[in-house]
Amino acid sequence: MAIFSIDGVARYSIERSYGLNSQENVSRENSILCGFAFDNKDNHKRITSGENFYILGGSAETHENLVEKILEFNQVIKKYGKKLDNLSEAEFYNIANEICTENKKVYWFYHI
Repeated sequence: MAIFSIDGVARYSIERSYGLNSQENVSRENSILCGFAFDNKDNHKRITSGENFYILGGSAETHENLVEKILEFNQVIKKYGKKLDNLSEAEFYNIANEICTENKKVYWFYHI
């Protein structure tokens, strides 16, 4: 699972509490990107999902930015002829750096 957030907050407590990060359960199939944003002030619940991603929360602008970053990430993966399931940790971070050069408030985390 890859996790990224705006405003630098990402938590793995759900994975730990359910044992999702134990070695027995590691599977690279059906990897997903999860985007979280916490700057929502209008109480609107924003959830967007796609083939390999979920975006949760945020203001309208932040949520839209997260969706754009995920779509860019997927375009770069396709450009390299890869799938999210096949990316190494180094490749993941290289792509994240490639698409987020202008936005220093986006934090990417790689987790299997």
